[in-house]
Amino acid sequence: MVSFEAAILAWCDETWGQKPVLIEEWVVSDDSAQVFIKLSNSVLIVDFMIERSGDLICQNHLHIPQERWNPGSIQVFRTKEGKVRFRHRNSEIIFAAHFRAPEWGQSLLEEWLMGQRGEVLRPKDKTQRIASIRRNKESIRRNLHSASLDSAKIEMQIVSHRLESAEKGLNPHVLTNDESE
Repeated sequence: MVSFEAAILAWCDETWGQKPVLIEEWVVSDDSAQVFIKLSNSVLIVDFMIERSGDLICQNHLHIPQERWNPGSIQVFRTKEGKVRFRHRNSEIIFAAHFRAPEWGQSLLEEWLMGQRGEVLRPKDKTQRIASIRRNKESIRRNLHSASLDSAKIEMQIVSHRLESAEKGLNPHVLTNDESE
């Protein structure tokens, strides 16, 4: 596995310009490897052919960038031939049948992408966190102010007064409740 992992590290660095954060095997044999690779802000599902020299040849891959992913958008199906099809939007890749359930791969990828989304949204240092909290506080304050019932109560009093005035104007001989007491 050490030489295989080193080959994946070299392939990712050469092809994607970054080192993988995590590598999970789906199935590995002497001549092929099907793996899940977590990059800094995307995931890869890759089907490699392993040459006798130990070099990897990418036969097929499915790249899912974090910004194009939505929870639940990775679909997994078992085909009639017993293989497993991973699909995201219009792209797909087919893996060999394996002892793990297809949903294992799906949940692994979704978990990785959800974690990346959280890392992107989470402020990095103390001043950024404080600024984020202040923005949230100001937003909540504005929402509470606009949702305040004070202005609605004043409007209700004005409308009630106008209705009473209109009733007096239409029928000046009828006494209101206040005048009868």
